[in-house]
Amino acid sequence: MEKKRDMAWKVLNRKIVFQDTWVQLEASSCELPAGRIIEPFYIHRDPNFAVVVAVTKDQRLVLVRQYRHGAEKVLVELPAGAIEKEEDPQAAAARELLEETGYRAGKLEFLMKTAPNAANSTAYAYCYLATDAEWAAKQHLDEMEDVTVEFMDLKDVRKALRDGVFEQAVHVAALYAALDILDGRNDG
Repeated sequence: MEKKRDMAWKVLNRKIVFQDTWVQLEASSCELPAGRIIEPFYIHRDPNFAVVVAVTKDQRLVLVRQYRHGAEKVLVELPAGAIEKEEDPQAAAARELLEETGYRAGKLEFLMKTAPNAANSTAYAYCYLATDAEWAAKQHLDEMEDVTVEFMDLKDVRKALRDGVFEQAVHVAALYAALDILDGRNDG
């Protein structure tokens, strides 16, 4: 068997070149395995976040609709949000679901950890499946959030995915993973 070569870059130095409440941008000087130096290479030091595929007892998907300035339009999404420093990802998922939708999961299980933009962002998405979700409280939104709660019959989700209703890549991945699990339970 052929030995795998080391492809990792060596970071020679790094510095924060811009930081405010929402953004931390780092410039690195990196040496590639063949000796070539790349500088600056910019990295977004983004927080990890939690994404929740929440399904009610009557088999409806709990969704949120909100404006996303990066896409410059209103998107239909899964409940999601930043994981606070030192916060457990599963606790963050439960908190975000409750804050954004007012729903609480009967059961919350891990789906996956994925890097939405591994090329230049440090953020990971921790995705969860919330089953037997029930309304528990009114929304508790941050001052910058304007979120409406919507529902979709679970049987309609695959078609919505094919039709491009969901545009955020992590949300699409989480939905497919959740559907695989739910389909497996329904087959057995």
